[in-house]
This record gives sequence, structure tokens and C-alpha cells, in this order.
Amino acid sequence: MSVITKRKQWKNKQSRIAYKINKKLKFPKIIIFRSNKNISVQLIDNKTNSTICSSSSLDKSIAKEIAKSKNKIDISNIVANDLSKKLKTKKIDQVVFDRSGYRFHGRVKAIADTLRDNGIKI
Repeated sequence: MSVITKRKQWKNKQSRIAYKINKKLKFPKIIIFRSNKNISVQLIDNKTNSTICSSSSLDKSIAKEIAKSKNKIDISNIVANDLSKKLKTKKIDQVVFDRSGYRFHGRVKAIADTLRDNGIKI
């Protein structure tokens, strides 16, 4: 009998979520990557599997705002605001949210709520 490692469980969860999301291929999907210090968000076109736009806490365009932030949730809100501005310029108003296996709380929830507040339908 083989032992399933935590990494294998994580990959299984990611593939389950991706399978459910790929059923809804009508809209582009937002994918989140969250590390201990930074967060990045990408908008991917499902048909061509190419990145339409992205935003990260490492971007130099929002570095001054991030330096003023108090915690990681504030950083997530800044990144989501930046992404929503980019989505508005591309005239995208509805997306599918892929949380990449992360629980829907904390920074992931902050990104989703900020996108909804800025008029993006998830």
C-alpha cells in the first residue's frame, strides 16, 4: 500500500478544481498563486491557453502602494484593484475564479471580494 504525500493530495485537489472549472469554458479564468510573502493573479484565455493580463505584488507599477500596506490582505486588495483596472481596459466583465486549491478565505477571498466590488462578475 502506498502512502499519499501532502504534495500529491494538493495536486489531486488542484486537478479536481481545474476539471470542474474547465466545464465552464465560456469565460476566461483567473488563477491565483499565493506564496508566504507574495501573491500573483493571472487571467488566462481557455481557448488558446495564453495569459491575457496579470498582476502581482512584485510589479513595479504598484510598488509604492504595497510599501504603504500594513498586512498581506491589504496587498491582495491592491493587486486585485490593479487587475480589475486591466480587465476594464480589455473590456472583460465576467470571469471564472480558480482558487488553485487554496481555501476560500483570507487573501484569496480578499481578491474575489475586491474584484466583485470593482464590477467584475465571478
